[in-house]
Amino acid sequence: MNKTKGRIIVKLGSSTLTRGGRALNRAHMLEIVRAVHSLIDDGYEVALVSSGAMAAGREIMDFPKLPPELRIKQMLSSAGQVRLFEIWADLFEIYGQKIGQLLLTKADLENRERYLNARDTLLTLFEYGVVPVINENDAVSTSEIKIGDNDTLASLIGVLAEADLVVLLTDQDGLYDKDPRKNADARLIKRVDRVDESILALAGGAGSDLGTGGMLTKIRAAQIAQRAGVGLVIASGERPQDLKALVEGSGRGTYFTPSDHPSLSRKSWLSSATISQGLIRVDNGAKNALERKGSSLLPSGIKEVTGEFLRGATVDIADESGRVIARGISRYSSGELKKIAGVHSDAIEGILGFTHGDVAVHRDDLVLK
Repeated sequence: MNKTKGRIIVKLGSSTLTRGGRALNRAHMLEIVRAVHSLIDDGYEVALVSSGAMAAGREIMDFPKLPPELRIKQMLSSAGQVRLFEIWADLFEIYGQKIGQLLLTKADLENRERYLNARDTLLTLFEYGVVPVINENDAVSTSEIKIGDNDTLASLIGVLAEADLVVLLTDQDGLYDKDPRKNADARLIKRVDRVDESILALAGGAGSDLGTGGMLTKIRAAQIAQRAGVGLVIASGERPQDLKALVEGSGRGTYFTPSDHPSLSRKSWLSSATISQGLIRVDNGAKNALERKGSSLLPSGIKEVTGEFLRGATVDIADESGRVIARGISRYSSGELKKIAGVHSDAIEGILGFTHGDVAVHRDDLVLK
């Protein structure tokens, strides 16, 4: 696959998809699709984090007056998510673009095995040119249905996908020094290098009753992205044609620059914030490939596996003398690794009856000691 120009996560709020009305605005959604397609044509990989399931559910139910209960929100989300995805599929089909749906909860991103599964799906969609359309799985969530979930989700997806930029499209041009709805002299803050208390103090509460987002949650999402080394921009969703300019850094919005020393990056997390649950001893060929070539660890280079652990566990990797040379996230359980240790990758499926890929530990999930 050709190297892409960058990986972009675009989050769309309900107010953007409805343009402030009650129903999803298909014409505006088509403009968004056109802008995304243009980015893809230009060499970018793009994923959408799309709100709007509850708005679509209300539309299906002909906008009834309903009590603000969790079970009602779940019902609306369940009915509306189907309609929402169908609309996206139909609009992207105009441009011959395939899309795939991911419904996630925070638990999918907090549990390491589920995190790996979600990331594998997401990266495989990118690999095969399918646009991921992601939403919170509100139909089965409980505490996840709260202010800002999809802003936070978009930021976490940015970390998950190792994105270059997260774009939060909303009903405001970005972060202002005052509330622009109340102050005519409010000025747009174009760049934020660090989210601190003064920046948080500028953000208000939830702005729209159609979605669950507000400026404060967007700022907190920006803080997550910054700390993880991912750029983020908050901008208006009113002008989808400006998306390319936003991606290239020239559009109107508030840009949150990624940290030069990301404390939440996967490499930092692996090296300092995890506890090893097992040990993989490798031969000299694998050691040289890891240390000198920046390669992934293949099953063929494994000599011994000690400890019991599940797929997604953090493990130490040692050379033949027992010296730990690296730490990484195993794509297979200890029992599975013992069965495929020393064999070529193309034999994995025949031995296990399935495969999680050709590598035991991918180089993106590995840090040298």
